[in-house]
Amino acid sequence: MLWDTSFEAISRGDIDIDPYITNPGLDRRRGLTLIFRPPEEIKTTVIDFLKSIQVLEPDQYYYGQSNLHFTVLSLFTAIPDYQEQYNQLDRYRKVVVEVIDGVSPFSLHLRGLTVSRGALMVCGYPDSDTLNNLRNALRQKLIQNNLAQGLDKRYTLTAAHSTVMRFSHPLRNPFELSQIIQTNRYREFGRFDVKCLQLVKNDWYMSQQHTPIMAEYYLRQA
Repeated sequence: MLWDTSFEAISRGDIDIDPYITNPGLDRRRGLTLIFRPPEEIKTTVIDFLKSIQVLEPDQYYYGQSNLHFTVLSLFTAIPDYQEQYNQLDRYRKVVVEVIDGVSPFSLHLRGLTVSRGALMVCGYPDSDTLNNLRNALRQKLIQNNLAQGLDKRYTLTAAHSTVMRFSHPLRNPFELSQIIQTNRYREFGRFDVKCLQLVKNDWYMSQQHTPIMAEYYLRQA
């Protein structure tokens, strides 16, 4: 589990610092991702909580209203040499349309935090198998259409967590940060219904200026 391998490291200040956050001009990675976004009231709840961490760690990179999101699937993971995949955008769109047809809305419960050595995440728990079934169907359809080369080989996405902070500098107060995270490990952030998905071109951070929406898909109750 991410928590087991990362929490103690963070409490010691043993973190993975993202080299691109402070040098965005050097980051040429782009991808294509199917995402959904929380409603404004959920965003506000998350961002209000992050303010308590910013007081301790003002140097880190915090997600805001414009780039908070949850990933359904990266159709291809952000890479520097992305143009070949972008040239096949219509084929990717066709796959998404075929798979999404008939998918119903689902609910997501946001409860608690988890960490990696590079980031802090809010944990999301779907109320049904709809999300993972959708992910599996997308993977299979991409494979069938010879579009699976860019799928992330490091891990298979099964959770519905949202990255809300990335480490961009050494920690000023690692132990105090770990205490806040521990205290809020099971914090309630709310629930919401997922009714709309977005297909976006994106950089690694879903920055607003680098994340144009290619298409929106509204899920309809079967």
